[in-house]
Amino acid sequence: MIEDELNVWCDDQIVGYLWRNEVGVMSFRYDDDWNRFPLSISLPIDKKPERLIAHRFFANLLPEGFARERLCRRLRCPDADFDLLREIGAECAGAISILPVEKAPDLQHAYRKIEEAELVKLIETRGASITVENKPRLSLAGAQDKITVHVDNDLIYLPVQQTPSTHILKFEVSDFKNVPLYEVFTTSLAQAVGLNTIDIELRVLASKSYTLSKRYDRRIKEGEVMRIHQEDFCQALGFKEKYQRGDEPNFAQCYHLIIEHSANPLEDAEQLLKWQLFNVIVGNSDAHIKNLSFLYDNNQTRLAPFYDLVSTRAIEHLDMTLALSVGSQNKPNQITEKSLIEMANQCRIRPRRLFDILNQLITAVEKQYQPTRSAIERQYGAQPALQRVERIIEKQIKLLGKF
Repeated sequence: MIEDELNVWCDDQIVGYLWRNEVGVMSFRYDDDWNRFPLSISLPIDKKPERLIAHRFFANLLPEGFARERLCRRLRCPDADFDLLREIGAECAGAISILPVEKAPDLQHAYRKIEEAELVKLIETRGASITVENKPRLSLAGAQDKITVHVDNDLIYLPVQQTPSTHILKFEVSDFKNVPLYEVFTTSLAQAVGLNTIDIELRVLASKSYTLSKRYDRRIKEGEVMRIHQEDFCQALGFKEKYQRGDEPNFAQCYHLIIEHSANPLEDAEQLLKWQLFNVIVGNSDAHIKNLSFLYDNNQTRLAPFYDLVSTRAIEHLDMTLALSVGSQNKPNQITEKSLIEMANQCRIRPRRLFDILNQLITAVEKQYQPTRSAIERQYGAQPALQRVERIIEKQIKLLGKF
């Protein structure tokens, strides 16, 4: 085994080579024959990347926080980016697979059905019951415990080895059991008011809730699951940090990234403005730049469907500070007309356009809140925890509706 080198693949074609130096910093170069697409806006094929840009791109494929710590313990793997990619890089977000030098992609797709008793155990242990020998080789960013699965005719399967998945299964968060409910409700409400979101469903098993999200970076063609390339905005902008700290990363950088690179900048920029304002209205303070992605499909670059939409302010003891400020204001309950004008100026759009979008969203949220809640409660019974979301929305609309 070559310890400090990995190959990056797309299907059966080698994209390039990843290696680390003696202090763990990763570098990357494209194979001479690779010309299909760049892995990232920040990693053009014909230009050597700036120092640390390649490291940040590949590190941003990995889990974060406690989810990462638990995974390292489970795999008995050093908590280092390169080591984790060697262990779990075969199934990443997007179209690439990262494999040890001595391995080639296995293009034979196979899935193993998860029986109900095993699924109960998975839900109860938040994925820890998967043995090391049978672990799916997957790498998904984020701080929440999750696994990738394949869903067919309402049955759930584990992909075998390098087989691509079709869905993401997220478990309950320790000490915050309502997160799956809040995510499904917030996403459903966003969809109802005109945002382009992922398809997500709430399920309950053995008194535990979990979500199943359909992957937008997968397509089924002639019965086979195909990988579609994507990258999040942390990767596209070349940042390590997903939360705004001081001046960067900021919302205007995301807006201008879309204007410069989207195949339909007007539509995608409008969606982005709605996303930011919707998150402020519903109390999603965790709307950071890793929750925005570009999807590279049919030779076009488009803003991907929105995901990880959760009314975080409805959860006690979580920081309410906005992941991306509105203008220079990062406290959602202190946003003023001046904050919104500043945001518009940073994006180089007319303030009136932003106020029109805000007022349309407020009207739509007020109209769609109850039907969205009723649809969930018809399926799962009364959900008094949604009262907390409603109170947040009422307060934010009272604040923002006067502008």
